Amino acid sequence: MQNNELFLIYDKELKLRLQNIRNLQNERRLLARFREHLNGFPPSALLAKGFLAQFTNKKPRTLIRYASTIKSFMSWYGEPINDLKVKIPKTLPPYTKDNEVESLFGAIENKKTHKKNITRDALMVELALKTGMRRGEVANLEVKDIHSDFLLIRKGKGNKDRVIPLIPAISQRLQNFIKGKAPDEKVFSLKATSISNKIRLFAKKAGLDSFHTHTMRHKFATDLLERGANIKVVQELLGHSNLGTTEIYLSVTDQALKDAVRLLDKPVKRKPNDKVNLFIKGKLITLKKPTTGEETSKKSA
Repeated sequence: MQNNELFLIYDKELKLRLQNIRNLQNERRLLARFREHLNGFPPSALLAKGFLAQFTNKKPRTLIRYASTIKSFMSWYGEPINDLKVKIPKTLPPYTKDNEVESLFGAIENKKTHKKNITRDALMVELALKTGMRRGEVANLEVKDIHSDFLLIRKGKGNKDRVIPLIPAISQRLQNFIKGKAPDEKVFSLKATSISNKIRLFAKKAGLDSFHTHTMRHKFATDLLERGANIKVVQELLGHSNLGTTEIYLSVTDQALKDAVRLLDKPVKRKPNDKVNLFIKGKLITLKKPTTGEETSKKSA
């Protein structure tokens, strides 16, 4: 069987497995490059590894995604690559202080141009901070998905839906903002890339170097865990398929670690040592110190 025919057959498998159009397009592009790399030769573990070796300069998560795509194809083909493993370095999410968030809102409220969008931009940022929504989810949010005390995320990451409760203050502001809008209308009428650019610009004006759209999602998770929320509930709110992804926030919010370090501020309580260790001719000899009473009687004698 020629490679072109082989990859067309596998493409039908992909369409059944991947419902997300963007993910399907990404996998197709990578597999097309892999087919070109084979140059007419049948797929093999050696050629697959050689193809992936071109991407070692990519970010670890990108390389893992590429490896997963090729490994899935090779398993389907009947030549699994079981000895290929790509590890993601353990990195902690950024910790954002409350005053940094206040600076961000200050930059939005003090805009010198497009002042009519201040209400929209401030509401969009607050919504992201209070729901942990991804930028694409914020961009795709429609009026019909907002209810009195919750909102519905449709076809989020992994093509999954989820429900996020709303606190009364943000719910009321959303209801006021969407008045007069059609049910199928986008709430903020902004594309995901436009949202990223806006947040980057506001952060720059606020003097925040590493603040971006995903920072607000990190802030949502750490705020919940610091206030004692159950980690499995946080996982559900964030839409994580793997609990391990949510658990990285525990390292940032772990109160036990903070309490341990705070012990350094406390004075050390040393117990009086009533023994003395001496080395005499290479041997360790422990002598008991005389008590205060013994020392006093010796001095009076």
